[in-house]
Amino acid sequence: MGIKVVADAASNLFSSILKEKHADIKVMSLHLTIEDKDYLCYDDEIDISEFSKTYYEELAQGKKVKTSLVAPGQFEEVFKEEIQKGNKVICFTMAKGISGTYNSACLARDSINEKYNEEKVVVIDSMTAGFGEGLQALKAYELVKEGKSFEEIVKSAEEFKHFVRSDFTVDNIKFLINTGRVSKALARFIHLLNIKILLKRNSESKIAFGGSAIGMNNAIKQLSRLVIDNIDTSVDQIVYITHCNVIDNANKLKSILTDAGIKNIEIYDYDLISGAHIGPGSLAVFYVAKESY
Repeated sequence: MGIKVVADAASNLFSSILKEKHADIKVMSLHLTIEDKDYLCYDDEIDISEFSKTYYEELAQGKKVKTSLVAPGQFEEVFKEEIQKGNKVICFTMAKGISGTYNSACLARDSINEKYNEEKVVVIDSMTAGFGEGLQALKAYELVKEGKSFEEIVKSAEEFKHFVRSDFTVDNIKFLINTGRVSKALARFIHLLNIKILLKRNSESKIAFGGSAIGMNNAIKQLSRLVIDNIDTSVDQIVYITHCNVIDNANKLKSILTDAGIKNIEIYDYDLISGAHIGPGSLAVFYVAKESY
């Protein structure tokens, strides 16, 4: 009996990253529509670096972008395929408080487990998105390689997710209006004063206000301070920085953290799914904290 780790496309686990890390994780693709063009996120034929640059430039130009959920049937198809191979499945999804993908996975899980009259599939609400989810999936995969049991990995995943921090800042608040996080009036006020909003995941699987700063440089300094103050230095870990077409800002954040003694840092393009909702210019950092949420 094997164990297969599955994640959705909001996990930031592009195929290039999985290959780089030799991680055999199944990522559920999501459809992304830009104006009248339809793309399948995580398609191996897409050059993520080039596509991300064009994608966030088009968002900045005001082009309409739509993302779709993974349907229960898509999850069920993948779950069945793995079970037929003799595997049990641990599936990570983006936070249930920001997406219906978790519910879709749960519907598929219930159908499968009922059919086999056994717990073949477990769905984990990552309580976050982006590399916060990806980090959890990678951790579970490492435990699979170590030979841990299905029950041990599920227990570890449910505990570990409470220590994963996701801190980020957005360049233009207008992309958060559609999420209902801010009003249009407040957005205009914030934009005029050049205030950058800091956000974080909370204990309710939702996005929460994490502070504010005047200008992006100050926002980057605040992000670095959050990491320095909260990171668990007792464990060997990688700090992941992701960005929405602002590599210079990502490097600034990395430089501050490196100067503070945090050396193991990797920078990637921000995932395309949740990136559509926070917008171009956004910057995020994901790491394991010393205290749980």
